[in-house]
Amino acid sequence: MQAIFNFLYRFRATFLFCILQIVCLLLIARFNNYQRAFIFNTSSFYVGKLNQWSNEASDYMHLREVNQKLAEENARLNEQLSKERQQKYKYVEPINNTSIASKYRFETAKVVNKTTRKLRNFITIEKGTENGIEKDMGVISASGIVGRVIEVSPHYAVVSTILHNQSSTPVHVKLKNLGDNYLSHIQWDGKDPNYTKLKDIPLSIPVSVGDTIRTTGYNAFFPADIMVGVVARINPQKTSTFHDIDVRLSTNFNTLGYVYVVKNKLQQEQLEIEKDTTKVKITTRK
Repeated sequence: MQAIFNFLYRFRATFLFCILQIVCLLLIARFNNYQRAFIFNTSSFYVGKLNQWSNEASDYMHLREVNQKLAEENARLNEQLSKERQQKYKYVEPINNTSIASKYRFETAKVVNKTTRKLRNFITIEKGTENGIEKDMGVISASGIVGRVIEVSPHYAVVSTILHNQSSTPVHVKLKNLGDNYLSHIQWDGKDPNYTKLKDIPLSIPVSVGDTIRTTGYNAFFPADIMVGVVARINPQKTSTFHDIDVRLSTNFNTLGYVYVVKNKLQQEQLEIEKDTTKVKITTRK
């Protein structure tokens, strides 16, 4: 308290000057219409600016909460869309098994660390085994595919992204010229994090700029029809029998803030039975 009194006493002349200035302004505004209008307009402008800055600061403080709610809503919509896609590919018999009808669930997770300029890139998410996250779960964003979980702790998980020069992902190329899909795969060349390479497309296949690339649904990691990217460039080839195609990725890894971990309820069953096929010996009758 004594320090406050000392401060006030030290700057008493300055405080007195400011008080007298305020009193003068009030007297001028009270007895002069023009000055009163000028002071009112000026003060209104600055008060409005202060209110604007205050509101912007408040909105920024609540931005994380808004982003979290939007991410959770996107996860719910992804889950609903996945169910509708499963219904689309039914043939004759209806799916009565609820575990199959709701094959996928989506867990929202915040990205807390990431790399984009290495040959093998990753992101770290703020969800782990306590949230049901396991190795080999697929990860997507609101705009497209991201990667696959490779390490998990109770509260965190590390995801190997598709920006990995030794990892390939099966995809479908929707060919505008044919109105059909062509099976291929993507593999990053280690250069631009906004682009990847579309591999093993023969020159005889009429790929066009603008053709969309989506997941196949043939593996246990990603649902079908998740956006991957769009054909951006078809580079001329003189010696190879395959196209050299650049795909612009739909996921912006530089600004990636939230992701969705794909929980495939039948994943382990599919992985186990596919692993067992390597042990099967095919015999022929003589």
